[in-house]
Amino acid sequence: MINLTVEQLPKTFCSLPWLQIHTEPDGEITPCCYYNPAHTKDNVLGNWNNSTLIDTFHNDKWNQLRKDFLDGKKPEPCTKCWSEEDSGIVSMRERFNERYSRFPDALSQTNANKLEDILKHSDTDGTVDNDLKISTVDLIFNNLCNLKCRSCGTRCSTAWIPDEIKLGRHHFTTNSRLLSNDSENVHTDLEELVNIIDTYTEVHFSGGEVMLQQDHYDFLKLLIAKNKTDVKIRYNTNLTTYTLKDDNAFELLQKFDNVFIVGSVDAMGAEGEYIRKGFDWNVALEWIKTAKEYLPNKDYGITAVYSLLNCYQAVDLHRYMCENKLFDKFGFYLNTLHYPQHFRTNILPPDVKQEVTEKIKNHLKWLEETQEKNFTYDQSISHWENAIILMNSQPSDKEMLKKFLHETELLDNVRNEKFSDVFPYMYEKITNYVQSNV
Repeated sequence: MINLTVEQLPKTFCSLPWLQIHTEPDGEITPCCYYNPAHTKDNVLGNWNNSTLIDTFHNDKWNQLRKDFLDGKKPEPCTKCWSEEDSGIVSMRERFNERYSRFPDALSQTNANKLEDILKHSDTDGTVDNDLKISTVDLIFNNLCNLKCRSCGTRCSTAWIPDEIKLGRHHFTTNSRLLSNDSENVHTDLEELVNIIDTYTEVHFSGGEVMLQQDHYDFLKLLIAKNKTDVKIRYNTNLTTYTLKDDNAFELLQKFDNVFIVGSVDAMGAEGEYIRKGFDWNVALEWIKTAKEYLPNKDYGITAVYSLLNCYQAVDLHRYMCENKLFDKFGFYLNTLHYPQHFRTNILPPDVKQEVTEKIKNHLKWLEETQEKNFTYDQSISHWENAIILMNSQPSDKEMLKKFLHETELLDNVRNEKFSDVFPYMYEKITNYVQSNV
């Protein structure tokens, strides 16, 4: 037990190494999706291909990470959060510290201060006892996916493989979880995870595309068999399917008390379909309709990866969702893109930044005048405000915009698409700036 109060924890403290387990599509096990963004080998804590989640959670490297946070250090693998905080926006570290200390919480639906649990169930050397219950289990079983989003690659989507081969950049390796989908560790962990989760735990499925992955259906059925249907189930899904073989995710989810389904959509219509190759806006709308028929009392949301590509269109998407009341309970979230760098909003031309900033501010005013004020409202406002801050945190970058145009043209040629046809206004703005003497 740590002889501190919550208020005495270091200012740079992060609760995630105690309360979360996250898996990457290639099997890497981390506390969260922000950890070790460069995938540096020295910072890898463990891999599902050769270790169980529980063993990794208690190994020396994970314990050292926890100790570093207790000692007030800023671990290098957590650079993504430090970068966000340096830019003046609220980082994932800060968001989850707030979430795990402020209960009840509309997202986690819990009634206990999990930071106090950390102090009770761990020691100053970073070790934790077996009574500590995990707050979030973030499961990505493999990289099997039917879409090939512009900001993605083979690490997270098998659909990307043919394009990367054509581009001469194929680096799909045998470390992929897809190639070892029957790993004994996975099946062992699905059983063991049941023992370290409780009614306060959120089981988060993402991918790849989780609705295409058998382990996801097997885990839902295991939770049902073990009477763990009071855990919170959360999804990130691309809104293309909800069945696999004889399994229907919506039918299984009817048995759970607390379900939150988040669709990944970056823009409507042709623009959204360009950004997420294989996505179909009309199919997504039909998917949402079907979900509401099966699961009328569950929670829903949309997450947009916010980038150079949809800096204008994401605002229109949010407005459409609100005006058409697609969901009774609805949240809209931005996952601000950091990599690849040539998709970041802070490289945009100055006049585009000014226009987008004004558009977002007008949108925030409209939300203030029309939307119900609740927890999800506050979350959406915070995300939009952070988007403005991050976009304007660095000067426009002409060289990076040249790289964007070059990389976009290469992929357009492979996919028989044209950025200039789908985004004519943005194309004009970027090319004019790149060719100017400014």
